[in-house]
Amino acid sequence: MASDTETAIFQAAAALLEARGPAGLTTRAVCAAVGITAPTLYHHFGGMDSLAMALIRQGRAEFMSRRRAPKASEDLMKQLRTQWDDAVDFTFKRPHLYALLVEQAQNHPELLNETFAEMRALVQRLVDSGRFRVSLEEAARAILAAFNGVLSLRQWGTTSAREVAATSDLVFTALIAELSRKR
Repeated sequence: MASDTETAIFQAAAALLEARGPAGLTTRAVCAAVGITAPTLYHHFGGMDSLAMALIRQGRAEFMSRRRAPKASEDLMKQLRTQWDDAVDFTFKRPHLYALLVEQAQNHPELLNETFAEMRALVQRLVDSGRFRVSLEEAARAILAAFNGVLSLRQWGTTSAREVAATSDLVFTALIAELSRKR
């Protein structure tokens, strides 16, 4: 169970992240917001990297709890599309958390392992069912690349949610058509 101080540090860091983005998430800013010294922050989190990782873990748990869960009996393609759309939507609802994830994933690629494994499992089912006419590896790489391409539009900062959604739809539809095409 987290102490009151640890909870206060985490909540202050989450508020700073939402207000100022990853650049505003500094030891000095968090300590000032809570009224503590840096050694207290280090005692509870070991440093800003660990605090950032805690924010990401909490954000992922929040995303997973809010994500629309298609029924197991639903169409596999619909499940893939729902996962895709939910992830794109989340980047618009929590842009600073997404930016922090991208930043942290450069040094901690394992942050993306669970998400990638979940996507691969669904893609494996699509390959096994004959919906995708390519190997698991080829399909998973293509989906990951296309999805990250859509999300990269956010980094340009000038693309509206509507424009990203339209591009996302176009990219997803074209990708699925190609992965499903008889060879």
